[in-house]
Amino acid sequence: MTTLYVDIETFSHSDVRRVGAYRHAEDPHFLILMAAWAHDDGPVRVETDPERIRSIPGLLDPGVRKVAHNSTFERVCFSTALGMPVGEYLDPQQWDDTMASARAQGWPAKLETLAKALQTTPKDTAGTRLINIFSKPNRAGGRNLPTDKPEQWEEFKAYCRQDVETMREIDRLLGPIPHLPERRLLVVDQRINDRGLMVDIPLARRAVRAGEINAVGHELELIRLTGVDNPNSQPQMLAWLQGRVGAEAAPNLTKETVADLLLRPGLDETTRRALRLRRELAMVAAKKFDAALRQTSADSRLRGQLTWHGAHTGRWTGSGVQVHNLPKAQFTREDPATGKAVHDDVAERTAILDLTLGLGADALDLKKLVRSMFLGPFTVVDYASIEARVIAWLAREEWALEAFRLDRDIYVETAERMSTPTRRLSRSQGKVAVLALGYNGGVKSLRVMGAEGTDDELQQLVWQWRGANPAIVDFWKRLEVAFLSGGDLGLVKVERLGKDRTIVLPSGRRLVYHGVHSRWVETTRGRRRRIYFKDWRYGGASTDTYGGRLAENCTQAVARDVLGEALVRLHDAGHRVVGHVHDEVLVEGSDVEAVERLMVQAPRWAKGLPIAGEGFSCQRYRKQ
Repeated sequence: MTTLYVDIETFSHSDVRRVGAYRHAEDPHFLILMAAWAHDDGPVRVETDPERIRSIPGLLDPGVRKVAHNSTFERVCFSTALGMPVGEYLDPQQWDDTMASARAQGWPAKLETLAKALQTTPKDTAGTRLINIFSKPNRAGGRNLPTDKPEQWEEFKAYCRQDVETMREIDRLLGPIPHLPERRLLVVDQRINDRGLMVDIPLARRAVRAGEINAVGHELELIRLTGVDNPNSQPQMLAWLQGRVGAEAAPNLTKETVADLLLRPGLDETTRRALRLRRELAMVAAKKFDAALRQTSADSRLRGQLTWHGAHTGRWTGSGVQVHNLPKAQFTREDPATGKAVHDDVAERTAILDLTLGLGADALDLKKLVRSMFLGPFTVVDYASIEARVIAWLAREEWALEAFRLDRDIYVETAERMSTPTRRLSRSQGKVAVLALGYNGGVKSLRVMGAEGTDDELQQLVWQWRGANPAIVDFWKRLEVAFLSGGDLGLVKVERLGKDRTIVLPSGRRLVYHGVHSRWVETTRGRRRRIYFKDWRYGGASTDTYGGRLAENCTQAVARDVLGEALVRLHDAGHRVVGHVHDEVLVEGSDVEAVERLMVQAPRWAKGLPIAGEGFSCQRYRKQ
């Protein structure tokens, strides 16, 4: 099969870094300035004529393999240049992506850093300067033409040509995504991103306006309360606060510090009010609405929000509006029959109506409305305790697996196994232990999850949990040993390849760790061996790891593979998946039973893994 390597440079009034590829290409002034391309080992050519760019040999031939670095950008931009309407894009099935291949094999995503890591021909570093000249509006709001700066234009063409040369070398080294199911999943991922989420544009606009009004009011009140000139100034506000409570109590203005101070007994009302105003100013709700407005396409759909293999484990991360990091606050009420918190449709509709009538909304209501901005109808299905199930399955913790298979409450079961004749633990304590301790966590992990008590009391809980889960504790230890020397742990296997390590998951997918090494260090517990690897997400920085963290990597990777196979099944069955957040899937439509059935179907490689999920339907996105 012929391979077409291609790289483009574009012009748009919409900065791709702020609005994403889809909105960037929809800008009325958008055009492809140039395209560098090559077939197989042939010479790299650069085209600047729009018609010749659209007619690059093989661009529309399904029998030609297209390769680009971050291929979504090229694919979306070519779609616009070819006259395709908003919402229709070139088929991702025909494209391979050197960025995706790099992510899947533990290498950096950025082309310049990737070239250095693989020691290929380096990427030209002149790109930022040239992009600022030709790809963005000049001070007059127009475009710098090639005739305006002919020398820099020739540099720009050479820069584009060099990107193709570098990309081609990288493709020869890495090849396509090595695991075939992953190749299929990437195609489905691109189609989900192409489809996008429907956004309530009027609601988002009114929310942004309400946020601006709130911010002005809060700033004026803070100036009156504190006397500072600029309430958004960290140094000014911190100096004022330390003058009230002392530097030891307020070393900074982080969310955690402010929360702790608000719980402090005896805090005077002026300081308390100022802290609350400061916290509301720092809330990101209005920013979420603003980001959605910037990035939503002309058909009111928000596209390109999911980053495939954004985490080392293969999990998705968010971009743009960051749907993986939405505010947790929701409109809830107590169900009188069960005593449980349920969604309050009346409160949600009232808040939306208040915005519509121009009555505004406070910061908390704006936080609660972020999810409501996304319009369905949706079927939302969430996996139940997926990580607790997977770690028990990988470690063969049979009592936990049996509890899951019999649909017993794992938090109650854990509390009972941790209890002693003189100390009975509650379900809430069991829940905190399950969530905090599965990956070799300790007292700090318990506190992060909200556990209360002295360090000695919490340490006792740690020992009790480990005593109740001996197979998981043993799994941490065996995995750490295997990571250094290689070894087969049953469901996962560690391959030692020089300084690299590969963890082979049950699905056949591999987690790759580069530059693994260890050294002995002195700790408070004596001399211990620490393990490190080069984390290319952070420029190749040396990052430490250990058995518990490796178990977490494996668990999250397996949970992600379960989700990935479900996404493919849903797509193949004709369901319109429009997003997913951690272990939750959003499908347009109301067929809850059908979506649940496909979600909980165990993959062929996951024999014995008890999978469960629960779904519901809603008109606006919300949590259960």
